[in-house]
Amino acid sequence: MFQYKDYICAVAREKSFSKAALALHTSQPWLSTKVKEVERQLGVALFDRSTSPLTLTEAGQFYVEQAERVAEIEEESRQRFDQIRHAAAETLTIGGSMFFCTHLLPQLLKDFQDGHPDITLTFAEAEPGTLTEKLLHGELDAALAVEKPEHPQIVTQPWTREEIVLAVPARYQINEELAAYCYDFDAFLKRNEPGCRKPPVPLIRFVSVPFLLLNERNDLNARTKKICANAGFAPSVKLLLTQMMTAYYLVCEGQGVTLLRDTIPEYVAPNDSVVFY
Repeated sequence: MFQYKDYICAVAREKSFSKAALALHTSQPWLSTKVKEVERQLGVALFDRSTSPLTLTEAGQFYVEQAERVAEIEEESRQRFDQIRHAAAETLTIGGSMFFCTHLLPQLLKDFQDGHPDITLTFAEAEPGTLTEKLLHGELDAALAVEKPEHPQIVTQPWTREEIVLAVPARYQINEELAAYCYDFDAFLKRNEPGCRKPPVPLIRFVSVPFLLLNERNDLNARTKKICANAGFAPSVKLLLTQMMTAYYLVCEGQGVTLLRDTIPEYVAPNDSVVFY
């Protein structure tokens, strides 16, 4: 009914098919055909074509009034949807592990907000195995993950690289035997300076040492088992844990060894009760 309301309102405003066609940048025959199409649909004439200039019939006057109301509703709706889209664009929800959300994202937040002060960032802790699902369901706008999600609807971008390091209680006797491979806390933080790099440790030397392993929902569970398998043994698991930081502090207490991301020592206080390989 109101599909061609803009054309009919233009004819009513110009009081002429030819002038309305000119204003609308269309042809008069096409415009006249569309008006007649609406009149056939309604079963009434909208214009009195016997007058000069053209005038509206009673039905035409009512049509124009209603068309103007429809146009107002459309504009109001358009503005509201623009506001909703704009509000959605001003909030970003980023997911990651507790480690990411606690140690890495705060600095990223500062850097991001320096360049985008009008956008609000929200952090959402999530287990690594649920990040892909939350992205696909729209619960997250982006995620930091150590495993690349293999899904066609998710776009990935490499951000940084990490090494996996072995954290060992400093009091373990084995450290004296492996001094050529071992870093104390300060030396580990400086390992990338010229002349400070040590070779990777032969992991088989830790075959009889108890391991603190993260649970199967964490990528380091499978990585630890694979690294140990490549070294020729299965780790002797003393504890299964949910958080990497918990594993690190238990190593400091002498409870066992664990594999960690190399970024962890950058976010904890120096500690002489742990060494790294």
